[in-house]
Amino acid sequence: MLFGKTIVNALRYSACTRSGGAIGSRLENYLRYPSRNGNSNLIPKDAHTIKVSNVLKIGGGFWNDVFSVSLTYINGGILQHRNLVLKTYLENIDPVLKAYVHDEDLRKCAREFQVLRSLGSIGFPVPEVYICECDSRFLGYPFVIMQKEEVVQKSINEIVDCFASTLAYLHNLKVAELGIAVVRPPKDEYAFARRWPIHFKHYLNLETKHDKRLKKDFNLAIRWLNSNVSNNYCPQYCLLHGDYHPSNVCVTKDSRLIVLDWDSIEIGDPAYDVGYAYHFVKFFSDPQNSNSAEETAERFVSEYKRNFHGDISTRLEFYKMVGLLGTSIYYSSGLSNPLYAYKYHRRKVLTTFPFLSGPLILLGFPFLRWSLVARQLAAEGDLLWLKYFESFLEETLKR
Repeated sequence: MLFGKTIVNALRYSACTRSGGAIGSRLENYLRYPSRNGNSNLIPKDAHTIKVSNVLKIGGGFWNDVFSVSLTYINGGILQHRNLVLKTYLENIDPVLKAYVHDEDLRKCAREFQVLRSLGSIGFPVPEVYICECDSRFLGYPFVIMQKEEVVQKSINEIVDCFASTLAYLHNLKVAELGIAVVRPPKDEYAFARRWPIHFKHYLNLETKHDKRLKKDFNLAIRWLNSNVSNNYCPQYCLLHGDYHPSNVCVTKDSRLIVLDWDSIEIGDPAYDVGYAYHFVKFFSDPQNSNSAEETAERFVSEYKRNFHGDISTRLEFYKMVGLLGTSIYYSSGLSNPLYAYKYHRRKVLTTFPFLSGPLILLGFPFLRWSLVARQLAAEGDLLWLKYFESFLEETLKR
């Protein structure tokens, strides 16, 4: 989630984090402290000549940056080399959740680290994680270090079945046995559904600008959610990813699907993850062919239901609205005037770069938005998403 109040900080942060050399030097100093060695399975206790190099930004967004890092050290007279991922957190605590959640550890780095450790221990497909540092004094922000996977490019159409069954696998886990201390279950069977209208009201009250027509639609969607809370009793809460979409999974060279970006985890209704992912599957699969995109999204839902040990059917439409509304407010908040931006960016991009016909892919790579051309393309992608939201809202209200 991006709020107008944090844009300046995000710009400053992005400029600072482009300096890979400075990050590498600080991280190297951090890892050279004797107390760091032996505290994880990253560097053996007796290792020496620790060096960090090849720091390269490979992803991230407004809330975090992700870097690839090369680590070398000598252990037992042998030079060892490891390829790592360094994830840093600009906003370590979500300001919306902070406003009304008071019984959980909301630090994103701690939440992500704990869930990766827990899921990795039972063989769930996540990166191996080594270090969590919540103290900002070392790199200037909290961070997590994990294993870097060698991946191959796959479209959502190619992996949709595995994408769906992996989510069902997550939801089938017994959350009480996972031992993740930073999350708490909702207080009753309606509590998770009841929180969303409250959540979005907090969201809209922050310092953001929205087109008047869009804000009216956002409030209309919130009222619809509020009126349907009583129809969304959840019989069994589970561990949620919280941001499950095609850009947060990857396929390794040995054909394993790995799930990334766990800083939005919580305990809640499994229908949320499915409803949220539904729109991204539909949006990313084939933007030029709405029928094909719809088929892929429905296949995702069908395959999930086939593997999940429960029933989400009666609650899915509610959480489709929840998932779409949250991302739509996010995209809208990044545009000071969405209607103007749509007209300007469409004309500018298509005039200057007529061969660029697929801007939607930039939704999956928000770290590219800091270049001018990428920002133009991303703005058009944001507006297409908002147009999709308005259409979905209209269809939902007709039912």
